[in-house]
Amino acid sequence: MAVAEDVGLVRAVWVAARDNDVDRLVALTAPDVDWRPTAVTSGALHGHEALRDYLGGLAATGTLVDAYPYSFEVLGDCVIVSGALRVRREDGAIDSVRRWWVYRVTDGQVASAASHTSRHDACLDARSQHLDVRPTGGRPTRR
Repeated sequence: MAVAEDVGLVRAVWVAARDNDVDRLVALTAPDVDWRPTAVTSGALHGHEALRDYLGGLAATGTLVDAYPYSFEVLGDCVIVSGALRVRREDGAIDSVRRWWVYRVTDGQVASAASHTSRHDACLDARSQHLDVRPTGGRPTRR
C-alpha cells in the first residue's frame, strides 16, 4: 500500500472513532488485529470481537469525551499519530491527555494499534516492528 493510502486508512479509523461508528472502525482492521488502547492496562485486545466489545463499552460509559489528531507521520509500514484524548474522570471532571499512537498497516487494513505516552516510545515501537530480534541476543535483522 502506498504511503498516502496508509495515512488515509488511519485517518478513516480516526473519523470512525470520532463518529462512534464501531462497525466502520472494526471493518478497517484485520480480523486478527492486535489493539493496545490507552485505557486498557490488562494488555492487548485481539481480534474483531474483543475490539468491538471494548469500543462498545467506551461508547456506553461515556468515558471518552473526544479524541483528536495533531499529525500523521509514516515510519516504515506504520503510521504514527500525535494527538490528544479528553477523558471524563469518575468525578465528572475532564482531563486532556497527550498521546502518540502507532498503527501498523498490512494489506490495506490496520493490523495493530498501540498507544504511547511519548513520541520517542512510539518511534521505538514502530521501528521494532521492522526488526526480527533473535532470541539468543544476536543482532537484529531486517525482515
